[in-house]
Amino acid sequence: MENNEERMRQWCRMWNEDPALAHELMSPTCVQWSGQTPGLDSVVGPAEQVRFLEGYRGKHINIFRPRVLADGGDHFAYLWDVDKADGRKLTGFDVNILHGGGIAENWTFVGERRDTTPDPAYTAGDDLDKVLDGWLRWRAGEPADVITGDFGFFSGAAGPLTRPDPAVLTPHRAPIVDPVRGTVAFLWTGPAASGADLLSVRDGRVARAWSLTGTRSFRY
Repeated sequence: MENNEERMRQWCRMWNEDPALAHELMSPTCVQWSGQTPGLDSVVGPAEQVRFLEGYRGKHINIFRPRVLADGGDHFAYLWDVDKADGRKLTGFDVNILHGGGIAENWTFVGERRDTTPDPAYTAGDDLDKVLDGWLRWRAGEPADVITGDFGFFSGAAGPLTRPDPAVLTPHRAPIVDPVRGTVAFLWTGPAASGADLLSVRDGRVARAWSLTGTRSFRY
């Protein structure tokens, strides 16, 4: 794959219709973790992914579409939508780490509803690490001048929220910082859950944020 924008599109296509793409996308020892189910824990590498998807697609015909990307070069994350076979329309989030040109580690979260708001335009930004620090303070309930006046927040929980409940989040692994698109993504552990946040930054402040929460602890 030439770039991470192509990888996110092809990863969705792999789940939608072409399991064999696993051989192009995944490293030989690629592992996956789902925030909601242990079903992917035993799937290691592309050959096992193909077998898993062939069985999965026999029971579930779901259509995935990629949305907002945070590209950090050797790691990337993106928002996606899925149309489920049972009629549900949901939004989810994937985080990936590359090794040797293939996805070596994947974390995936799915919400209980869909974010129906239009995706923000990408806006190049500087000092995104500083924005992330402010976001973590804001998430903890501390004063922080880090959001825009028209800030929008999406939680994967069943009911809509205008902002998350205060919680001290500890970043898990390195954050993904994309100054070209003005996006930041990071995995986190909190008092009672694990999760991931995606931030869209405009003029040095967070204009949009998505937060997806898992029900399981991270395996790696």
